[in-house]
Amino acid sequence: MSDSRFITAEFDCLVPETVAEAAAALGQEGARVLAGGTDLINAIKTNLLQPRCLVYSLKIPELNSLSWKDGLEIGAAVRLSALEHDPGVAGSYPALVEALSTIGGVQIRNLATLAGNLCNASPGADTPPILLALGAQVEIAGPGSGAPRRRLPLEELFAGPKRTVLAAGEMLTAIHLPPPGKLSGAAFRRLARVSLDIAKINCAAWLQRDGGRILAARVALGAVAPTPVRAPSVEAALVGRDGSPELFRGAAALVGEDITPITDVRSTEEYRRQVAAVLVRDALEQAWNRAGGRS
Repeated sequence: MSDSRFITAEFDCLVPETVAEAAAALGQEGARVLAGGTDLINAIKTNLLQPRCLVYSLKIPELNSLSWKDGLEIGAAVRLSALEHDPGVAGSYPALVEALSTIGGVQIRNLATLAGNLCNASPGADTPPILLALGAQVEIAGPGSGAPRRRLPLEELFAGPKRTVLAAGEMLTAIHLPPPGKLSGAAFRRLARVSLDIAKINCAAWLQRDGGRILAARVALGAVAPTPVRAPSVEAALVGRDGSPELFRGAAALVGEDITPITDVRSTEEYRRQVAAVLVRDALEQAWNRAGGRS
């Protein structure tokens, strides 16, 4: 039995001042990163997790920064609300702000971090699809003060439901977004029972055009597979073609080849398959319009 109002577990809590100190602490058995804690604390209260040590990351200066250099680099401790209300982010990545605004309520977004949302690795999380569509990469620091950091495409971070490829002593330190690109646009769509609920399904699209032709495309979905996924069949049907409602409808209909939805308490497999094509079509049309195309 558990009572979600109280924390009855016992654990150490460390407050490192550098990434190296944090990575060293995370090398301990049973250590977990604590940032906003909006998912982690609930898991501890309900005995889903019993960590031996929490490593509080919000006091590390380099993790609290936004850097505009060859795109946008988001520190792992930057709160969702800070991104949501940043004029530069809204101007360059409006679809990201749209996705952020759907996560929980204001109180959640004032605490939660983008890195935490990714590392929670929920198949239905709202930020992975738009970040995948925008071409995001993640920076990972390993144990040891001199250990080199590695950068991975975001799709390689997820290993399964609630699992990432992070090893003991590793932590996500930043999310990097490339520049939006000229004549490009992105869009985000989600469907849930109520606004504060986890999505039944979500998706995002990014398109870049050359005149009336689609030069590049990225489409991603959540809550339709064990991890957030790209939709290569849809993408391949778009590139090199002239943007039009007919093209977007036909390409979106191929999304069933790229997803493996399940039936759960929020929706059925059949419903998710039907709605996926509709949401992808709508996202493609809005992304095309934002790229300055005509649909």
